[in-house]
Amino acid sequence: MIYRRPAPHEAEAMAALHVQCWREAYVDYLPPELMATFTAAKRLPLWQAVIPNTQKFVVAAFDQDVPVGFVISGASTEKYIEDQDGNLDTIYLAASHYRRGIGRELIGLAAKDWLQRGGKSITVGVLAENIRARNFYESLGAKLVRLTTYNWDGHELPDAIYVFENLPALIP
Repeated sequence: MIYRRPAPHEAEAMAALHVQCWREAYVDYLPPELMATFTAAKRLPLWQAVIPNTQKFVVAAFDQDVPVGFVISGASTEKYIEDQDGNLDTIYLAASHYRRGIGRELIGLAAKDWLQRGGKSITVGVLAENIRARNFYESLGAKLVRLTTYNWDGHELPDAIYVFENLPALIP
């Protein structure tokens, strides 16, 4: 597995992976009418903007030359605990690559970057019903700090906010 920042010419592949991951991860949790709106074309502007954005940590896991997972992190815009300053904006992995340590590696790389930037903690939001993801975060030491709702294109969804406070423990 190779971990690196995607190049600008890989934005389309990253957008396609993003949608693939959503469809795989959320099939049991999201309304079908919301899932039907997911397209790579809609995700492409995000990837075109975030890849060159040096304020964001963006790393993808590549199996050969094919992206199979990614993490985007940076400064937090919301505060859930007093010293919280960083956020995992998004982390996804293709289902074909679950349970290989890739998600753990991606979070570890994001934690290392945030520590190097002077950060102290990282939060991550996850759909409350996504027990697999919640168990994963908890296995890495994340603590549940808040249950809330997340508005995803007009759909109010139960959301769980976790915090990683011991960032050094996440670094591989």
